[in-house]
Amino acid sequence: MSPSSSDAAAWRSILTISFLVGMFAVAVGGTPVLLGVLLSRQGVADSVIGISAACSPLGLIASSFVIPWAAERFGAVRIGVASCMLGLTAMASMALVPEPLLWIAARLLWGLAVGGFYIVNKAWLAQLTPSGRRGRVFGIYTSCLSAGFACGPLLVSLADFRSPHCFAMLGAAFVACATGVLLVSKQLPDFHGTARAPVLGAVPLIPAALLAAASFGAFDHASLAFLPRFGAVHGTSTAFMGIGLSVLNVGNVLLQPPIGWVSDRWGRRPVMVGCALLTVLGGGALPWVIGASTPLLYLFLFVWGACAYGTTTVALASIGDRFTGAQLLSCSAAMTMAGGVGGVAGSSAIGVLQDAFGIQAFPRALILIFLALAVVAARSMRDSSPDALTDAATSR
Repeated sequence: MSPSSSDAAAWRSILTISFLVGMFAVAVGGTPVLLGVLLSRQGVADSVIGISAACSPLGLIASSFVIPWAAERFGAVRIGVASCMLGLTAMASMALVPEPLLWIAARLLWGLAVGGFYIVNKAWLAQLTPSGRRGRVFGIYTSCLSAGFACGPLLVSLADFRSPHCFAMLGAAFVACATGVLLVSKQLPDFHGTARAPVLGAVPLIPAALLAAASFGAFDHASLAFLPRFGAVHGTSTAFMGIGLSVLNVGNVLLQPPIGWVSDRWGRRPVMVGCALLTVLGGGALPWVIGASTPLLYLFLFVWGACAYGTTTVALASIGDRFTGAQLLSCSAAMTMAGGVGGVAGSSAIGVLQDAFGIQAFPRALILIFLALAVVAARSMRDSSPDALTDAATSR
């Protein structure tokens, strides 16, 4: 195969993976909304609904430890397909047996499937993409991810939460993703038989990338939970803020490729620090902007959300710049784990702070989180040897 045809095949794989992760995100975005509504209609206690919802991120965190080992043993392509099939199995079990306690176990498996697919596809993209274009590619990837997250709840809403139709739609997304992976499997890095690199061994090597994933996890979950209430306290209707959340997500979709392109041109560290500081400024401005005119508020949310999400885009590109093979797979898993922990712990901590200090704790907590990220990125985002992960593995 000539170099040009090889490059063309790699780019087809890159675009296919980005499209597939967007389709996968449709199922990921739609499932929690659907299950929450169906459980509520069944009259299930709020405590059971909460436990059920918590099982998904627990499965996601567990995948960070299981998937790198499984991919190194069986191959990333098989694990990618198996993750899709596991997600389909979890969906089918919930569709066929409407028992809330069974759904708790199914959601744990569903979280494991989601984490598995994300870990391998991020590693695929990072290894396939040339360094000088990695920021743009991950910008496209994160845009597809956000678009899928937005479409999932919309689709189940349009289906009026009728469970057979919704489960069928979301299950079809898993099948389509598995089929897509098989179609391009020969062009995908498999990571089979590589020396194992411990997931926790990545922590001291990529602190800024991990903190970026955790910070955006906290931002994302806290915004969904608390931004409408923050607006209501400041005299803005809940419906108005609901549209604002959609605008915030549109910024995530449209602005990630430009952020990635800038990081390719200017470097990862300055763009990471810049996005974090802009998010800090946005948190400080939120109490004043929230009562402003509609166009100004929506423009603010459009840019603010994109800056917060941009830290993750740059973080993904940065680990691809430095690591390959098993090390890359472990770093991808560590970022998935950090995002899950940040989403659960960050939003919970912000809720506790709001109970103690009032609604203003919401933007102030985000200011502190992203200020810490800016400091860590400025101090630690530098080249270091990827051999350290392998050394950590061999020393155990």
